[in-house]
Amino acid sequence: MSPDVSSEIHEMIPAERRARIVELLEERRAVRVSVLSETLGVSEMTIRRDLEQLEQTGLLSRMHGGAILKRRMLEEPLYATNVRSHSEEKRRIAKAGADMIQPGETVFLSSGTTAAQVLSHVDPQLKARIVTHNVGALSTAQRSSLDVVLLGGSYRPRSNTLEGPLAVEAVCAFHASRFILGADGVSLEEGITTPSIGLAGVERAMVRQTRGEIAVLADASKFGVIGDVAICPLDKVDVLVTDDAMDKNVRDELERLGINRVVV
Repeated sequence: MSPDVSSEIHEMIPAERRARIVELLEERRAVRVSVLSETLGVSEMTIRRDLEQLEQTGLLSRMHGGAILKRRMLEEPLYATNVRSHSEEKRRIAKAGADMIQPGETVFLSSGTTAAQVLSHVDPQLKARIVTHNVGALSTAQRSSLDVVLLGGSYRPRSNTLEGPLAVEAVCAFHASRFILGADGVSLEEGITTPSIGLAGVERAMVRQTRGEIAVLADASKFGVIGDVAICPLDKVDVLVTDDAMDKNVRDELERLGINRVVV
């Protein structure tokens, strides 16, 4: 680094430095304290104070040794649009989710385009019961030996799902040994969230009625995304299936939290 550049960095006022931290997080999603310290030419203690200030404004979440950008999701994406987003990663994640389903199980399947693909990867001879409000998942169910139970409720075109009191009541008729949960947002602090009150109500009921493993399907773009409605905290998650594009800082933090990851 040249003396002129170094001098310019050291002369940054706190507000400028914090703005630069936010810019770096927007570029990388997650970043370590040591990297910020070296990049901005200030001590790690100064960076930690900056991160504490920025966390209080709701712009980021601090994690062990760094921070991750918070991105608010005000409304879930259109189903038809979301199908085309990160399609290859979702295909691999959905296949890994399908491989978890065991013969004879009753499995809850959530909303979302990744979850919708799970049934297309199930062995056509596998006999298990799938309970879902994900209308999109039905397109490949006819080619399987699965017993698929579609919950009742009000149809929500934006997410291609069924929701509302009828759906929640129907969930309570089952005890599942597994819940395959496609996530709109995954936050180290706030857990699994969605913008939709209706979807969250159905999927919280599924969490309560699951007697076994809860597996979350989420490509790397979902990390740091926060919807306003909670589904479950991370300590309820047994397995997280994601792709290999996840930031190393986030991987390290999940490992520190003891969450089992399957990377595809």
